Amino acid sequence: MFLFDDRYETFHMFSLSHGLALLVLILAIVSLFLLRNRINNNRSLEKKTRVFIAILMIILEWVYYAWVISRSGFMLSLLPLGLCAISMYMTAIALLTNSERIFKILYPWAVTGALLSLLVADMTFEFPHFRFFHYFGNHSLFLFGNLYLIFVSGYRIKYKDILKSSFILLCLAIPIYFINPILDTNHMFLRELPNEVSFLFGWMGDPWWVFGFSFGIFFLFHLLYLPFLFSEKKA
Repeated sequence: MFLFDDRYETFHMFSLSHGLALLVLILAIVSLFLLRNRINNNRSLEKKTRVFIAILMIILEWVYYAWVISRSGFMLSLLPLGLCAISMYMTAIALLTNSERIFKILYPWAVTGALLSLLVADMTFEFPHFRFFHYFGNHSLFLFGNLYLIFVSGYRIKYKDILKSSFILLCLAIPIYFINPILDTNHMFLRELPNEVSFLFGWMGDPWWVFGFSFGIFFLFHLLYLPFLFSEKKA
């Protein structure tokens, strides 16, 4: 079956398929913004949309698990300890429960993780392989899901939420940093950065690049707060 054909293990970053995947996401986000009021005014449609995004993410993730296990058996890298995996499941829960409390913690993790993963695209399988749909589909969906909670549900964050979210992530990252060598995994890229971005922090050497990488993520969290800050000042 072509969806699982290893002949498509030929992905290249910033290829035509990569660009088209990003274009589809941009068009979806623009459409969501334009239709936000119409969706919000139809409570049945609003709920069905939230549930659909959440369930689709989970289905894609579990099919991915099944595919990996069928090829290589269970791997510890499948444990949902990476930033994107945690963000995906938390986004699903936030959408299913319509929880603003979860969103306030989740927002910087999900948007930062999704944007970096979509741009760097640390994967090997090309369109139309299932892994291509899973990778771009899931990262796009949990980014889209968080924007949905902003555009449609009207959720907002304050600076204290950025600090709280950063502190919680730090509390998760510290044990994962020490767990990675034990499990021989690379959750949260705290053991090794993807080759495409290693030059940004690799020059700092071990273990200092981890601090540089962490500071870079913290800086990106602040950038993601700027739209809310400008909105507050405008109001």
